[in-house]
Amino acid sequence: MVKNTDIPKLVKSPIISCSRRTDIPAFLMDWVIDKIKQGYVDVVNPFNRKQVYRVSLSPKDVKCFVWWSKNFSTWIEYYKNYNDLFKSYKGHYFQFTINTPSELESNLKISLEKRFEQFEWLVNEFGTLAVNFRYDPIIFYKSIDSDKVKHNLQQFDYIIENIASFGIKEMIFSFANIYLKVKKRMLARGNVPLELSFKKKQETLRKLKKVCDKFQMTMMACCQPDLLKIDGIEQAHCIDAIKIQKIVKEEIPSLKDTGQRKDCGCHKSKDIGGYTGIFKCIHNCDYCYASPAKR
Repeated sequence: MVKNTDIPKLVKSPIISCSRRTDIPAFLMDWVIDKIKQGYVDVVNPFNRKQVYRVSLSPKDVKCFVWWSKNFSTWIEYYKNYNDLFKSYKGHYFQFTINTPSELESNLKISLEKRFEQFEWLVNEFGTLAVNFRYDPIIFYKSIDSDKVKHNLQQFDYIIENIASFGIKEMIFSFANIYLKVKKRMLARGNVPLELSFKKKQETLRKLKKVCDKFQMTMMACCQPDLLKIDGIEQAHCIDAIKIQKIVKEEIPSLKDTGQRKDCGCHKSKDIGGYTGIFKCIHNCDYCYASPAKR
């Protein structure tokens, strides 16, 4: 908690990311509504906890919220109940992740069909420009006691067909980064994550691209520049200031977000989420880089 005698300097950003670090739309809508009404939020730098930013949430300063989630049912409910509050901002932009349901997402207790309904609702309400579809991450793995290779692509064709029916023309994706804590977590849960060779990634993407091509959907790689060598794979810009300008009908600085990974294509925003405390994501997916190693 920030003491009154030590109030951080107010930071203003036209784009608020909510959030790369945890699923705020699914689990923390009470919190974010309180902060919006308050007009600001104090954000702890996850890499230097002594550093705190007070981020303005005033509609005078914020032009667009970027919402990241795997389940927008609660967000939609709050949008309907607090419609005037949400509409005080010029834009809302959505990062909707839908993978094949698997044992790696065991806490995600909602069907694909319900999520398709949410996706369609968002498109109807905000337009195709405002809704990004993410199939992220693609992951290959084995059970500890088996040599059989498993993955989360079984329903890829079905998902692409449904998302394409809503007029979506891009799919953002990446292969899972097997960080040490990801490996430890998956091993503790009985699975071994697999690091794929470039050749194997290439073979996989060629198959997936045939599906995407069938539905006129472009594959956009997130933070993995080596994949751009593959014909037809383009660079993703998850937070895209050019698109947001069109949504809010106002100029937004299209500056590279230097606070993200070097190969990230996102434009500058301010993320108001966190990794610990109230922000620990209840989804707790096995492959997630954000969750602590052993939960």
